[in-house]
Amino acid sequence: MWAYRLEGPLRFERHEIDPPAAELLPDGSVLLKFRAGGVCGSDIARCKDAPPTHAPATFGWSLHEIVGEVVATNADLAVGTRVAGWVGDTTGLREFVPAAANQLAEFDETLDDVHAVALQPLACVLWAMSRLGDVSGARAAVIGLGPIGLLFAHALRDAGASPVVGVDTVDRSDVASTFGIDDFVGRTSRVWSRAQQPGGSFDVVVEAIGHQVGTMDDAITVTAPDGTLLYFGNPDDDYYPVRFGTLMDRNITLRAGRTPRQDRRAALERAKAYVATYPRLLDAYVTDVLPITRVQAAYDKASRPTAGQLKVVLDGSA
Repeated sequence: MWAYRLEGPLRFERHEIDPPAAELLPDGSVLLKFRAGGVCGSDIARCKDAPPTHAPATFGWSLHEIVGEVVATNADLAVGTRVAGWVGDTTGLREFVPAAANQLAEFDETLDDVHAVALQPLACVLWAMSRLGDVSGARAAVIGLGPIGLLFAHALRDAGASPVVGVDTVDRSDVASTFGIDDFVGRTSRVWSRAQQPGGSFDVVVEAIGHQVGTMDDAITVTAPDGTLLYFGNPDDDYYPVRFGTLMDRNITLRAGRTPRQDRRAALERAKAYVATYPRLLDAYVTDVLPITRVQAAYDKASRPTAGQLKVVLDGSA
């Protein structure tokens, strides 16, 4: 079977390796045939940290947003079922992919493989939103309007937040209204946050960039008294300095977290229901589809966000 391996910083090579043995699947697992996969910002960050030259990364690294067909099963998903969800060890860049069944959900013919990839990031967003409680009428801001940030903006608007402000240095004015954004700010979060009124302006702030301390601090700056700050961007460091004095003085609630493995199928079901309500959403969300033979180009593209580019998807049928 084909499999890609990270050979250096953001540098992939295709290999031919033996497929996994279907008869050795652990309980609760399935073997998927790759049909489509999405490139996530967290994948890009991991791939920039290349393995040592004497120890190449595991085959299939790094992709966790998967759509596949079940070809062998030791779980409750039948052979032939199309599913979307997580590859728990982020090793989805291979023709046959073992995965935990409880991190996958079946989907019907209303979605094609390429667009079904988006169920996984949407599931993450909706699970995080479920932890925020009632946000109707809340003044909301999303810092970072990549694919995840735009889904947060849409979900906040759907939940009744108003206004919804989006901040990014990449021009997202062409899709702002599609994703429920009332005011797009094409500036850095540092410049924008320092221009806000002292004491914070927003009841709910989502930090959807990650990978640095500064944007977290900017999010604290704009969170209003008794507001909630949701840190969703992946951290690159184990420890982040936080202005706890400001958090305490304003009684700010800081929330963070990844979708627990045991909740992932339920989160995917929630995402399917959301897409049924907004059937055109994923058409706007998936902007770039490349054949699986162009893994290198897909990751290069996803690592350089530009106007008009949102979700980059690899098509296993191409």
